[in-house]
Amino acid sequence: GPDIDRVEITVDNEIVATLPQPNEAGNPIFPVTYSWNATGVGTHTIGVTAFRSNGVASEPATETITVISSVSPTEEPTPTSTPTSEPPDAERTGEAEVEEEATSEETESSEPDGAETEAESRPRTTGRPEATFIQGANVRRGPGTNFNPPIGAFAAGQTTEVLGRNPAGDWYKVRYYNADGWVFASLVEIEGDISNLPVDPGPPTPIPVTPTPEPPPSTPVPQTQANLVAGIIRLNPAQPVCQETFQVHVDLANLGSEATTTTGRFTVEDVVDGQVQERTEGAIPIIQAGQTVDSGPVPITVSTHYGREHTIVVVLNPDGSIPETGSGDNRAELKYTLQKGNCP
Repeated sequence: GPDIDRVEITVDNEIVATLPQPNEAGNPIFPVTYSWNATGVGTHTIGVTAFRSNGVASEPATETITVISSVSPTEEPTPTSTPTSEPPDAERTGEAEVEEEATSEETESSEPDGAETEAESRPRTTGRPEATFIQGANVRRGPGTNFNPPIGAFAAGQTTEVLGRNPAGDWYKVRYYNADGWVFASLVEIEGDISNLPVDPGPPTPIPVTPTPEPPPSTPVPQTQANLVAGIIRLNPAQPVCQETFQVHVDLANLGSEATTTTGRFTVEDVVDGQVQERTEGAIPIIQAGQTVDSGPVPITVSTHYGREHTIVVVLNPDGSIPETGSGDNRAELKYTLQKGNCP
């Protein structure tokens, strides 16, 4: 089909070639050709598998061949065709046919009886330097491992033309079928003069995509019609004395149309000239709609600034733990003068 991403060719279960975009025309049946040079006589199993871009693969199509003699360097290899089926879920209007060439002809030799001529190890080139792979290597769009995914691969022992190098000299631009690609220089042995190779920086380095972090899911706030209101503050005694504990009472009202759904707290602070002198807390119970409760008593002791005006500041539900319609009326204040008592 038109979305075949690549075809992999194996010999004896070892990948020897990856052919990218083998069916750009989108034909239901298409040929692909690959030349494989046998290294000796014997039976070999050739496998062909087609892959879609999403990674879905066809069932491997296999063909068994028997090499009965090596081929002299002047002879042409005999083509052997192995069909491969499309990956699952394709519209099966036909089967993709992949051709693979294997060296399997018996030849005449001028060598003495029992001698074998060595198989040709690489194709003839145009005089450019050649790279022979000392191990399998990926082929990439540019000079770096961040050019992902690879566009193909070379097997150990394969040879190709060298077309250029990057400025650092650690990647070579090579011939890859009818196009070009980049391979890591340490994985090849070079034959020929590379001193005049063109220096090619390659395509722009891909910018890694940084995933946008997703914010943590917000905790839903229960919908409620409760509304807390800080009412009248009362002190006992009404004129607190320095270094003597007195009691603070606060009217806590729910002027909403529904009861509060949970308990909470309120703060009590003694303030002089904007500076907090003492601080304590009290508890807020469940309050029904329209109900007012006395919070007290909340004890507090003040030991500074006797003879001066102090302000008791009460704030209901300071952390918002009790769901309510608003907090604009959660604050109340009361002014008093702290008596000297026994303070020095």
